[in-house]
Amino acid sequence: MKAILYGRAVLIALALGCAGAAGAQTTGQPAVDQAATAQAEPPAEAVPEMVVTSREQFGKTSYAKLAEALKVLDRMEGASGRHLRMIFKVQLDKDKSGPLPIQLWAVYNSKEEAIESTPDGYFYIPYRADWEAADAKLVSNQAKGSLRATVMLEVLSDGKQPVAYSELRQGAKVLDQAIEEFVGPVMGFFVPSIDELDFSCEPDAHCHVHAALDTGEALEADDQGRPILEFGRKLDRRNPTLQLSATAEDGTPTRLYALPQLHVF
Repeated sequence: MKAILYGRAVLIALALGCAGAAGAQTTGQPAVDQAATAQAEPPAEAVPEMVVTSREQFGKTSYAKLAEALKVLDRMEGASGRHLRMIFKVQLDKDKSGPLPIQLWAVYNSKEEAIESTPDGYFYIPYRADWEAADAKLVSNQAKGSLRATVMLEVLSDGKQPVAYSELRQGAKVLDQAIEEFVGPVMGFFVPSIDELDFSCEPDAHCHVHAALDTGEALEADDQGRPILEFGRKLDRRNPTLQLSATAEDGTPTRLYALPQLHVF
């Protein structure tokens, strides 16, 4: 019988320290001497208040710590037709507030580049050799301790081309590595290996995931209706393919995610 870490099939949702806080500064006009007003130029327009966002480190780690895992997935995408990529769902922690939308940047060599995100708060951090070489820092516009992140995979499938079980298995191993690097320094405890992927879609309450083995057998679902792929020796030997897709209420394709689950035996 499995004892579930932090309850049933816990996500890798972690409180991440982002040092620094958002602030504001106002720039006013210098006082003008009354005797010189006649010869002074017309007063300049008032400078609007400027919001200064933090540029402090996200997750207490550097890009280089994630680069090895991202590099493996980058190679897998090229070899497998871009089925998997690592993403981070980043949200404000409970009872926390901050400037919206949440933003992340890679800062390196005295410049910064915005990290791609979706309206639902998912961030795709690509593998970039120049970011790795410069040991880029991942930074946010939020205050320290205000964010939670879920590390997971996005499944890039059109629903027609099958995805090999072995690819999902390898993707989970890459996530293991990323979590160890990204989460370990933050949480300070050993993270067990991923032994299950639960498939979900966005928007969660208004979409449907189809997941079936090549035999046509549908995957078992959890108590939230998410299809479950549980890794094991039998599937490792057989290496089946899976048909995976997600559709919105109107039947159009939508984003499909594989959430890693950790169990303690």
